[in-house]
Amino acid sequence: MVSESLGESSAGRARPGRMNALDRAFAFLSDRSAAPFMVGHVLDFPAESFTLDALRARVAERVPALETLNVAAVPGARSWTRTAPPRAGLHVGAERVDGRLAEATDAALLRPLPSPPAPRWDLRLLTSRTEQVQRVCFRIEHAVTDGVGAAHLLAALLADEPCVGPYPYRPPVRRRRGSSLAWSTKWPLGKLPVQETVPAGSDATRSGRVALAYADVPEAELRAVASRWGVAVNDVYLAAVAGALAALQRRLTGRAGDLTVVMPMSVRPRGAALAPGNAALPAIVRLPCTVADPGRRLEDLAGQTLAHKESGLRESGWRTLLRVPPRLLCRTTERAGFRLATSHINLNDTYRVLDAPLLGGGVFALNSPGMLGYFSLLRTTETARVTVVHDRSLASAADLPRLWVQALTELALP
Repeated sequence: MVSESLGESSAGRARPGRMNALDRAFAFLSDRSAAPFMVGHVLDFPAESFTLDALRARVAERVPALETLNVAAVPGARSWTRTAPPRAGLHVGAERVDGRLAEATDAALLRPLPSPPAPRWDLRLLTSRTEQVQRVCFRIEHAVTDGVGAAHLLAALLADEPCVGPYPYRPPVRRRRGSSLAWSTKWPLGKLPVQETVPAGSDATRSGRVALAYADVPEAELRAVASRWGVAVNDVYLAAVAGALAALQRRLTGRAGDLTVVMPMSVRPRGAALAPGNAALPAIVRLPCTVADPGRRLEDLAGQTLAHKESGLRESGWRTLLRVPPRLLCRTTERAGFRLATSHINLNDTYRVLDAPLLGGGVFALNSPGMLGYFSLLRTTETARVTVVHDRSLASAADLPRLWVQALTELALP
């Protein structure tokens, strides 16, 4: 990386914050891997909503003001490093994909990112008249931002008007003070048994080739289920994930086992929406797939998430994580035993790009060591989309979005 170190730059921009331990660990992780560790979003709009030239013009207009899209996390550095100026022609591309949108999306997620000294992010516009969809695939190196940060960043880059969501992290008013040791003992620093992390009947050997599958439900329907049970939407989402994985395991082997997944919890505060860097703490959730009753699965998961909120572990765990030496944190991440992850982002405001409404979207984050599947729930004002980005060795995972909808329907029944 040949670039100017951030500080008193020629543009006179203010010095941003230093990289934290997690940013630096992810930079080491990308450097040691065949491909950079990435996070991104897939957003759908009505077909023919905008042209490539219009999209490039929007990006060229806004990207200079977005610090995160102009910096890199250089392995071994303690501060962000300024890259070469982003060029819309390099970072924004397009293709027509009539009849093969799914395959084109999978290919877009695997394309090489721009090489240094350019910043490592891109946009790919896929247009399908057959499916009446225009899809924007956005990817950025994970060392530079996390999923919530990427959501804010993409809205600032493309949306016609400022968007409120995702909500900033708001610490509970009353909580117990968690201990650093309590969080570290709950994080799987070593490999967990395969039966606790890989669905029964699935191949645990990662191929490195990914595929995306998704299903949509009305946002109002998801809220109605949460209101009926008196729990948060995230609890309903996780219970449906458990139900889907239970159904898949029973179909493959006739039995189901509980599964341990990692769930990033945002600690990105108000005012830091567009700041570069990661602000998410990994939490461990045990999915009660062996519990047959949907209501009992929901009660179990609501109890787990409430314990996370009230324990103070999020705050103490984040402080602990930031004290871990970055190289050690990188090695720990490479050894981590979880194979499945899940996340939830709520875009709680009107979202239009060049006057085109957002129809739905998903989160992409899979290429960390050993990861086989990533569930995400991305909610807009009208649509909630569950997306599963899965390694192709887990071919049966393509059915998980449909099974998730079935599990949600079971929770909606009287």
